[in-house]
Amino acid sequence: MKKVIFTICLFIAIFSTPRALELPVEITAESAILINTTDDKIVYTKNADNREILASLTKIMTAYAVIDNVENLNARVTITEQDVANLEGFTCVGLEVGMVVTFKDLLYGLMLVSGADAAQALAYHTSGSTEKFVELMNQEAVKLDLKNTKFMDSYGGDDNNVSTAREIGLLLEETLKNPTFNTIFKSTSYIMTNGLVAYNSTRNFAIYHGLDDSLITGNKSGYTPEAGLLLASTTTINGIDYIVIVMKSKENEKLTTHVLDTYRIIDYVKNHKYDNRVVMLKNKNLPTIKVKNSTTDIYIPMVKENVTEFLNEEEMEKINFKYNLTKEIDSNYSKGDNLGYIDILVGDEVIDSYNVYLEDDIFNKNQTSDIIITIIFVLIGGIVFIIFINLLLLRN
Repeated sequence: MKKVIFTICLFIAIFSTPRALELPVEITAESAILINTTDDKIVYTKNADNREILASLTKIMTAYAVIDNVENLNARVTITEQDVANLEGFTCVGLEVGMVVTFKDLLYGLMLVSGADAAQALAYHTSGSTEKFVELMNQEAVKLDLKNTKFMDSYGGDDNNVSTAREIGLLLEETLKNPTFNTIFKSTSYIMTNGLVAYNSTRNFAIYHGLDDSLITGNKSGYTPEAGLLLASTTTINGIDYIVIVMKSKENEKLTTHVLDTYRIIDYVKNHKYDNRVVMLKNKNLPTIKVKNSTTDIYIPMVKENVTEFLNEEEMEKINFKYNLTKEIDSNYSKGDNLGYIDILVGDEVIDSYNVYLEDDIFNKNQTSDIIITIIFVLIGGIVFIIFINLLLLRN
């Protein structure tokens, strides 16, 4: 029973434990996340699981759903009235009824211009109706296990399009694996087959503030008064690729705080030396565990392999551990059973947990006695057999 209770507590503890440090820099955004995509590690978070209105970040899922479900992105479509209807007040590429474009053209218009007309046209020409396309978007969210994400349209006009910084970061990380999306996301301009020009203006905001616009290698922005300013972007620093998501940044006069927030995070990473640092060495002895009713009184677990964390030098100096291991084991435990876990902390913040497993079988005293007696009988039997054979040989 104790073993069952400990296992339940272990499960609850591990799955309720945070897996990243709190963002160490002040930003106006209410939610944010920094992901090291080179090593697939979440570095920093700020309210990363808060549900926020997505606005035009919705279009990342629109692009994902199209790319995942349209076989030929170079296929041509003719723009119809329903493709461009009821979009007054939203940013549009400038599609007109009768224009002939490709799915790829529409994807560039969707991501670079944030065109609501491109989003709606993609919905109709991918699924036949906006309703069916929204179903498709939500199905894709389920496949990606985005439990806090919900879509109501393809362009972000509905305030019920919601998600979290963590889940948008994971969605973007997955979508960037597609070469077509990766190219589109990191483009600044594109000329469609019908002559329309798609242009991404986000980097101009960086230039306006005297920032290095090349640091943001790709981006998708969003804004409504209710959602605030949002930016999903990529950057590369010292050979490491990152995703930065900021959501619900407070407005300023030029509507650029989402860019400023992103650069504050990027600058912090640039000014600190990050690396995958060894926090626990292989074969390190861990706290001993009492063994009950066995031939040995204690069991000494060890770290099976080097444990690394993506940290800067200052964070490495603050590394410490909290041991959550079972206090006692007996013969009911078998090789491979979980003995608990070790919380890895930077200061007071848990960044990871290392599971500890039993590497040897545990025998109780009675079992050991039985084994010894069996071995003795086998040895005696063997000796008797050898003597018997030798006697037969001597007679011959």
